[in-house]
Amino acid sequence: MQERLHYVLSMLGCDEPQIAWTDDDATAMQLFESQRFGVALVDIGLPDGRGIELIEWLQAHHPQVSAVAISASLRTEETIFSALRAGAVAYLLKVRDDLELSIALRSIEQGGALIDAAIARRILAWHADHASDLLSMPDVMLTPRERNMLELVVQGLTHRDIAETLSTPRLAVERRTRNIYGKLALGSRAGSAYRMANGTILLR
Repeated sequence: MQERLHYVLSMLGCDEPQIAWTDDDATAMQLFESQRFGVALVDIGLPDGRGIELIEWLQAHHPQVSAVAISASLRTEETIFSALRAGAVAYLLKVRDDLELSIALRSIEQGGALIDAAIARRILAWHADHASDLLSMPDVMLTPRERNMLELVVQGLTHRDIAETLSTPRLAVERRTRNIYGKLALGSRAGSAYRMANGTILLR
């Protein structure tokens, strides 16, 4: 996967001098204290380190760094929501092809907020399952526009396609995505904290 990500990053003009790799959070923190990075890819499926805690630490100490959770599988709602609640700007799946990953990383590099179709499907299902509980939490309820956008994501539309379909600027679509992430964090905060071992991939 490291070799594959190296290739994807090279497609974006990011090569070895701009990339640092590590498989534990302590080393990652040291790197962040000594060097400047723009994006952190945090693999939450590897055995060493603490991915969610690292994302939380980045949010507290280096909020200018975009933390991206990356995983081999979709895992559980708790994992997804914990990563987003900690401050991840996206949750990417390794099963996506190289082009999809490169497009996602390019958007994130430019300040965008992305959402995977599989994640969107989980969010819609979670909100449907918890609809009665969320009635007392209006700040967490998805708006009709947000649900509509997620349904379009599930259908495979890109942010650009969604913007055209909804006759709205692409920045508005990305802002809506960030709002949805924020609502997920609020809605799942009452649950127990989820801790998972991980490895980290850093790039600057």
